[in-house]
Amino acid sequence: MGNVIPLGRSRGASRPPLAPRPVLRRYLGVMLLACCAGVMALANLRHQAATAAVPPASFTAVRAVDGDTLSAQSDGKAQRIRLAGIDAPELRQTCRDANGRDWSCGAAARLRLSALVAQGGVACTPRGEDRYGRLLATCSTGAVADLGAALVRDGYAVNYGRYTSDYAAAESEARAARRGIWQGTFDNPEDWRHGKPR
Repeated sequence: MGNVIPLGRSRGASRPPLAPRPVLRRYLGVMLLACCAGVMALANLRHQAATAAVPPASFTAVRAVDGDTLSAQSDGKAQRIRLAGIDAPELRQTCRDANGRDWSCGAAARLRLSALVAQGGVACTPRGEDRYGRLLATCSTGAVADLGAALVRDGYAVNYGRYTSDYAAAESEARAARRGIWQGTFDNPEDWRHGKPR
């Protein structure tokens, strides 16, 4: 029996060239990144839509527990509110000033938040709940549009980069002006909580 020649290809025709493997890998990598970006964008849009539908809630008897947490009353119920997107030094945490001297930056952060909430009624837009059952929220007063932004801009908190970049510009501003914790050295609050050395 003679040689069988596949239809559509003459005996002398060569196979079409295959794309080099590095090109295929690059193409697949770009496609994977595009898919991931699309999924993240969709999740972000859903989050924005969900939070946009929730009206701000007003609170009374508001006080600062520490530099990024409030205790408040709403409809007669006590509520703990964690300011979303920021991380302030812990209450017992110390930082170092420009001369290397320790100062109570955690206590100073609470004092700054206390001063901000004293400027008027507090309203908060819920963003979810943290693992401790606290309401995660973006809060404002009559005089301060965003308490979290004010704390970061004044150098009493950092942008919580693991979760958001919403306050990255405010952090850069505080760092450039050497405000608050940026006047010297400090442990990232999350590192301090986990006992990591300076």
